[in-house]
Amino acid sequence: MNALLIDDDENMQSIMAAFLKRYGDQHDMQVDIKALFDPVQGLFEITTNGDHYDLILLDVRLPKLTGDEIYKSITHVNPELLGKVLFVTGYREDLDSRFPKHSLQVLDKPFRYAQLEAQIDTILAR
Repeated sequence: MNALLIDDDENMQSIMAAFLKRYGDQHDMQVDIKALFDPVQGLFEITTNGDHYDLILLDVRLPKLTGDEIYKSITHVNPELLGKVLFVTGYREDLDSRFPKHSLQVLDKPFRYAQLEAQIDTILAR
């Protein structure tokens, strides 16, 4: 599984990377993670290499460019990737108000490994 993680919090990146590696170990799969702090670099990575990723983990409140702005860009540039996006946020209401007609995949902070595992299972099953 190839995962792209866009989050400006170093601690959250470490937790997510550990959980993703655990997921890979438990499901007998190799997990490659590209973690980016800068959302502008993240958007560039998605627009140039998005098809490479099986999972895109996206924070909402980021500096310079928010996660929902990145998501909106994906809807225009490469909508096939939308099913791979998992928002990881403590601000679900930001998403619900901005995308009322979208069926978003959201992992609410704080979360436990089992919740992340269930979300990944759903995304990979698509």
